[in-house]
Order: sequence, then structure tokens, then C-alpha cells
Amino acid sequence: MKNSIFLLLLTGIVLMNTGCKKELDLQPIDTFSENNSFITMEDLQLGVNAVYGRYGTYANDMYVSALVSDEAKLGDGNSGQGALTYRYQYASDGTTGGDVTAAWGGYYAVIDQVNRLLPKVSTVTAASDYEESRRPILRGQMLAMRAISHFALLQSYCKAWDPATVGGEVLGVPVMTESNPLAKPARKTMVEVMTQIEADLSEAKTLLPVLSNPFDFSDTVMNNVNVAAYQARVALYKKDYDNAITYSTEVINSGVRPLSPSGLFPSIWTDDSFDEVLFRIRYATSSAIGGLWTTTGDQVYIAPSDKLTNAYSASDIRKSTFIGATSGGKPCVKKFYSSSRGGRVVDVKACRISEMYLIRAEAHARKATPNLTAAAADLNELRAARISPYVPETFTAVGTLIDAIMQERYKELCFEGFRFFDLKRNGLPVNRLASDASAEWQTLAADNFRFVLPIPNAELLANQNMVQNPGY
Repeated sequence: MKNSIFLLLLTGIVLMNTGCKKELDLQPIDTFSENNSFITMEDLQLGVNAVYGRYGTYANDMYVSALVSDEAKLGDGNSGQGALTYRYQYASDGTTGGDVTAAWGGYYAVIDQVNRLLPKVSTVTAASDYEESRRPILRGQMLAMRAISHFALLQSYCKAWDPATVGGEVLGVPVMTESNPLAKPARKTMVEVMTQIEADLSEAKTLLPVLSNPFDFSDTVMNNVNVAAYQARVALYKKDYDNAITYSTEVINSGVRPLSPSGLFPSIWTDDSFDEVLFRIRYATSSAIGGLWTTTGDQVYIAPSDKLTNAYSASDIRKSTFIGATSGGKPCVKKFYSSSRGGRVVDVKACRISEMYLIRAEAHARKATPNLTAAAADLNELRAARISPYVPETFTAVGTLIDAIMQERYKELCFEGFRFFDLKRNGLPVNRLASDASAEWQTLAADNFRFVLPIPNAELLANQNMVQNPGY
């Protein structure tokens, strides 16, 4: 009996081991890996689509820029949403710094997805000549997305670009050009990061076809025109005014999205028109951007500041377009309020043609030899599209003109992710009205360490090569 039991147990163990081995050797067809995820050009396109979706992180830049600048104030329905950020009480931990650290992981997720796709561009199977022609285009789109994601990180987590000091060892962010989940990268210098950004944008532009017809333009993918728009944005940030003029002029002269007549301008913000939009993230059902400010029940979390509201004249179409009121009469951010797809379901407009006019105007005004006439012409053209009636203004002093351009950026690009970075790159403080903030958080001095956002604690714990920004 004992021998029989022993033989039965031994047989069972052998069978179990054999079964386990066979099971481990199986390669089921529904298991995905790096080797079988991207086989066809269609697979690659789906991966590219995911990159664009992940760039929705830009909505976080819009939100944070408004919270820490003078565009917004806490709404009557606020129960803590964004309050610590608004009060400059954020740190690098997830509890207090969730708003300001979220973009770190978000943009590196975009970059990692790009780096997973780029090696596959040359290996996937093309089923037709058309699909074959898509290879350089998809590569160009991905390089552009990697560039603008690195640039977004540079703006948030590094000091302002200063040509006098940036050539040294001023810390930038890690530059990632390949996917490696186990990597523990150190921060590159700002110059090294900028070199990679400009190289990716430049190569992308050579790979993307030149649009022969403005009607072929699409604002939901990277193309030759909106790559030039981002080159203009980067050049202005870098204080490379000649290139800022060159690239912004290229976009304006393309004619793909001219300034909208004032009567049609409001329809841009309900997604009934895509006038002026150079690049956007499409939201079919998500309130990822609209729900940050006001709920569908009209609870106002974050409201427009009195300072911003007072900046508009009564004849400026932007006042009623950007700033609205809830059903209960509470002031609210109207830029992301509603579309035909639902309340708070609106697209993220990440780049518009009006920015190009403002970039070119500022670059003309800030050049070593300012061109006041050219700068004023761009400023007046934009104002004429927004204000009716409008009498063009003449400027004889550079300082007055620059102040006017910065004020126009404040009014035109509010809640689109610019104001905080505009103040930062120009060494200006945040100054809020007493009606917008209590005394202790009315001002953020230009030299305050909080103009550089904190690296997330999670990154510091996982990567011993990472260095935190001063003050945190």
C-alpha cells in the first residue's frame, strides 16, 4: 500500500511538472509584446494615435499656468480643487504638489511612447504604396511630438532661458531618445535639452510634406506648418528673435488658418469652427479640460480673475467669449464650457495663429535693432480682429510697445498655458488684485523659487541620479 501511494504521488508530480513546462512553453496569439505589437502600418498608426491622446497632458499646463499666475481665482464652488497650487503651497509630494508634478510623468509617457514607435517605423509591413509613403510622415510626426514634450518639461521644471548664463551647467531635464523602463537618467543641461528639441523639430520638418493646398491642412496631427509654429514658440523662449520672426512668418504666410472675423470667433470655443487652430487634442466625450474649471452642474471650481476681466474693453469680443456666467450668474471660464458633444466637452487648442502674430510682434520689438512699425502692424492686425471699432495705435517707445504686446498675450491667450511662462521668461512677478487673492498670496516675486516647479518625489525615490530643484 505504501509503495502504491508513493508511485501515485511520484506520477502526479511528474505529470504536474510536464504540464507546467508545456504551459510555460506556449505562446498564445493573444499575448502582446514588443515583438508582435507593431507588425503592420495600421498597428503603427494606432500607436501614433495614442501619442496624440497622451499629449492631452497639455491641459494640465493650461490649468497650472492659470492657477499660479494672475488669470484666475478660486471660485465660489471651490472645495479645495487647485487651492494649494493657487496659494503657492505646493511641494514635490503627491498630496500638495499633484497639480504641478503631474506633467512630469505625463510628458515622459508621451516621449516613451514615441521612443517605442520610432524603431518600428522601418520594420512594419506596408500593404500598399500609400502605406509605404506614410513611413517618413509618421516618423516626422513622432519626432515633433517628442520635441514639444521635452520643451514643455523645460519650461516647467527649469529656470528661465538666459543667454548670458545658460551656456554653463544650468540644469535642464533628462533627454530620452530611446525607451528603457529601467533607465535612471540624470538631468542634462538646458543647452543639451534645447539642442535635442531643435534637432527633432528640424528633422521632423524635413520628413513632413509641404502643404500645396491650405485645404489639406489638419490641426489634429503634426505637419509642416504647425511644426514651424512650435519652432517659432521655441525661438521666442530662447530669445532667438530672428528665427522667431522667420518661423512665425512662415506659418502666417501659409494661409492655412487666418485670423477669424470677430463674428465667427466665438464658434472656435464651442468646436463649431476650427478657425485659427493650428494644433488641437480632440476630445470626443471627455471633459478633461472643461471639467477643471466648472462642473456640468455649474459649480465653479476656478473662476476668471477680476484682473483679467477688467483688462477687456466692452467692445472686445474676447470678453464675452472667454468669460461667461453660470445659470446662477457666477462668473466662469467660458473657453472650455460646452460644445455640441456636451457640457465641458471641448477640444484642447494647443496652438493658434494669433500666437504667431504675437510672437512676431514681440520678436520685432525685442530685436537689437527694434522694428516698431512691423511690431505695431502685427499687434494692430490682431486687435482689429477682436475689437470693433478699432483705431490702430502708433508706438514711438520700445518699452511701451512691449508692454502692450505682453498685455495682448494676457488677454488673447488666457487659460491656454502661457501666462505663467510669459512672466517667468521675462523676469516679471505675479501681481494679483486684492479682490482675487488674500494678501499672503497676492504676489509671487520674480526671483521666487516657485517659478521653477518641483521634480516629483516619486522620481527622486526611483532615480538616485535625479536632482531636485532648489527650494523644495
